[in-house]
Amino acid sequence: MSPARAVDSLKAITPRPVEMQVLCLGLSRTSTMTMMTAMNQLGYRCYHMLETGDSQNIRERHSLCWREALDYKVNGKGTAYTGKDFDKILQHYSAVADMPCVNFADELVAQFPNAKVVLTQRDPDVWVKSVENTIYYVLSWRIWRLLCYLEPDGIGTIRDCLELALADWTSPHPYTDRKALAEYMPVHTAHIRSLVPHGYLLEFHPKDGWEPLCKFLGKEVPDRPFPFVNKGRNAANIIKIGIAVWAVKRSFPYLVGIGVLWAAWKWAVPS
Repeated sequence: MSPARAVDSLKAITPRPVEMQVLCLGLSRTSTMTMMTAMNQLGYRCYHMLETGDSQNIRERHSLCWREALDYKVNGKGTAYTGKDFDKILQHYSAVADMPCVNFADELVAQFPNAKVVLTQRDPDVWVKSVENTIYYVLSWRIWRLLCYLEPDGIGTIRDCLELALADWTSPHPYTDRKALAEYMPVHTAHIRSLVPHGYLLEFHPKDGWEPLCKFLGKEVPDRPFPFVNKGRNAANIIKIGIAVWAVKRSFPYLVGIGVLWAAWKWAVPS
């Protein structure tokens, strides 16, 4: 009997709290954080990799769910996640963007046939340089060894998800193979075009602004500039902050204990 999956502990809410309406299926580092921001400004609630750090999603062990799903897809370990499993993970969201959701485009398109699909893309070589400066940069941090040791099924799963998502795109080559990564961009673009029914796909670039996106989604154009976020290493800096917050929370009880012992020592052994 196979061990229980993390997703099996999640309860599906019927009917779904919100309808899944938009799937932003561009690869990470193709303006996915910009798309998340735009979706949220249009009234959707968008799931992005950063949402794994949401307090409720931490309690529900989303990052562990995604690691299990990716580990099966890349390495054949465990049990496959289905569209219904992803529906449970995403049931409080009406839009998605970024890895790891984009790694399961087939399952999401099948599970949410009425959802509109937005595809962003970049020049493959420029894209790989962006991934180099962000995702590969984050994966190079030596602190992950400590984090994976202390919480292999907690914060350590974030690194696993990043590595497995890249491995999915470079397969059968190692996740570090930049050439294989660059070659995947046009493959992914062609696959999404073939996967999505006519009339449900918008190929979009943020420089196009609100008008084509809002027309496609049937939304009013907001009275604000189109958001452009996550330039450079902003995403990496957000992960740094998340690790720092985790470290403070994890060490706080010990710091309190040390403080109490120090105070007791000073009281019991006055100078």
